[in-house]
Amino acid sequence: MIFLLMIDTPEGRRKFVTLYEKYRYLMQKVAMDVLHDRFSAEDAVHNAFMNLAMHMDVIGEPESLQTKRYLVTAVKNAAVDLYRKKNARTRREIYVDELAGKDIPVVYMETDLENDVLDILKNLPVKYRDIFLLKYSANLENREIAGLCGIQEGTVRQRIARGKLLIEDALQKLEDGHGKNKGD
Repeated sequence: MIFLLMIDTPEGRRKFVTLYEKYRYLMQKVAMDVLHDRFSAEDAVHNAFMNLAMHMDVIGEPESLQTKRYLVTAVKNAAVDLYRKKNARTRREIYVDELAGKDIPVVYMETDLENDVLDILKNLPVKYRDIFLLKYSANLENREIAGLCGIQEGTVRQRIARGKLLIEDALQKLEDGHGKNKGD
């Protein structure tokens, strides 16, 4: 593992190997839920572990819930970043057959709405964003989320409801902003 070359201490290397063996499949699932592509998900996990290797000093005990949360958040952010990069480069080509029998590529740019929605989710307060990701990306039940986060199931429901309100407000502001730009 090339990651081990980035870590200075033998204790850090042992901790990294433990984290890799313990959490790589969970991280793969989280990345897969965001990207829906096995190879891209593997890239996101690789990027998350690369970042982890550079910041081993901030990682606690491999068995701790805080470490697990950190790794899930790290891979989720890596997956979202990869998703954005991939979509920024993607364009759809449509060939128009009716023009004198020639295949002429016509390029349509994707709307920024997808990126705006991702920005809204990324900018949610962490306590709401993490619950949303566990609920809607990892498809966990409220009781599973409560156990994972060390909070009551009612708190999970409350954070989902409040998070939805924050998202609705942000979407409304976004919609209002786009409406003003069209009318100008």
